[in-house]
Amino acid sequence: MINSLNDLTAYEWIEESTVSVDFENWNGGRVCNLIPNGYTHYCKIMNSTFYRDRGITDETLLWSQFHPLEHDIKIDLGEGITLKELALKYSIPYDKKVSSTAIERKLGGCPRYLIYPDEGHINLEILKEMTKVLAPFTKDQSCYFYYNILKLIDRLPIDTIQNPHLYTGKLNDIFTVYNKGEMDGLASPTYWWPEDHSWCMSTDYDLDFTIFGGSKQLFDALMSNDKLECIEVDLETRVDE
Repeated sequence: MINSLNDLTAYEWIEESTVSVDFENWNGGRVCNLIPNGYTHYCKIMNSTFYRDRGITDETLLWSQFHPLEHDIKIDLGEGITLKELALKYSIPYDKKVSSTAIERKLGGCPRYLIYPDEGHINLEILKEMTKVLAPFTKDQSCYFYYNILKLIDRLPIDTIQNPHLYTGKLNDIFTVYNKGEMDGLASPTYWWPEDHSWCMSTDYDLDFTIFGGSKQLFDALMSNDKLECIEVDLETRVDE
């Protein structure tokens, strides 16, 4: 059963274990700014695959050439395409720094035929795979699901989002909060973790991947799941390039 908590004490360890952003000496956003720094292994997990728009045959066209007021934009979702496949296609290094923006840098814009993964929102099928991998490591522990205010805007009535929201339940209760609220639900938590802090997931509102921190055993289980695109990172890996 899912419960809403008014006290954010259970979340405080995350703020205490992440590196604060120094905006006066800005050198980019990094993994260490988004997730607790005490784990042995980290990776980023794409929130979904990319999808091909079957209605676009010219792969040289860019989204910047299609103004919504001038074009009737319709999307016909086709097959999924991984970031690894796109990196190979466009001769982009597939390493810890690779991201969807690397495609934009290489081509001078986002290709119109590609539908990118959602920022701040894990695809439901990907979420199911993630929880399937996490379950044996989490067992029957309580878990926490934290939403910062930026995740709640446009999803809940304005008078209910003066403060972040924190929920607790079992691991599978993430699907309850994922579907909770108005419109299309609260979607993916900003952070979710088990009571023993043995792992943590961070889905920032403007990134199209989720960052994982945890043990080598859980890291290996995620990396070996062929339905998840996981890329190993470290605490100094840039997330905003």
